[in-house]
Amino acid sequence: MPAGALSAPPPPPPPPPPPADDGFVPSVLLNKSRDDLEHILNSPQLLEALFATTHPTAASADAVLVASLQYNAELAARLVALESKLVTAREGAERTLVETRQLERTWRDREKEMYQALQPFSSPALYSRLVNAVGDAEAVADAMAESFLEEGGRDVGEFVREYRALRKTYHLRKERKERWDEGRVGGWR
Repeated sequence: MPAGALSAPPPPPPPPPPPADDGFVPSVLLNKSRDDLEHILNSPQLLEALFATTHPTAASADAVLVASLQYNAELAARLVALESKLVTAREGAERTLVETRQLERTWRDREKEMYQALQPFSSPALYSRLVNAVGDAEAVADAMAESFLEEGGRDVGEFVREYRALRKTYHLRKERKERWDEGRVGGWR
């Protein structure tokens, strides 16, 4: 028998109550006086006891009632047995929920750290660095030219080589910036 299965099927539905005009009169009442009959009629407890002991459908109704009560008692016992399992399962679910929420918070913190770590490599940050690098390369080349003109005693060939290298860097960076501005940078932007 599987866990939680009941030992008996649910009881059949109770029979319909006897019709009020079935004409049944208990044999014990046939020889009673009018005063005795009025006394019985005015006493609900006596009427109920008389019906329960003498009416033909009372025994079958009692049997159905007893079967229903036994079935309800079995259901109640089963529910009591399942209650501890439910409490254990509920506590486990609550623990799992708390752990899951903690993991979600940890994930959000890690995700935030990840985005902060990747921020210097984002498109706006890289573009800003490129714009600054273009300005820096131009400023360094201009400063070198001014320095050469002010000093005057340096070797012209060495100056030209260094100046050309700086200007080459400047123009490469400027070309990259122009390509970026035109949208010709590879699909990662």
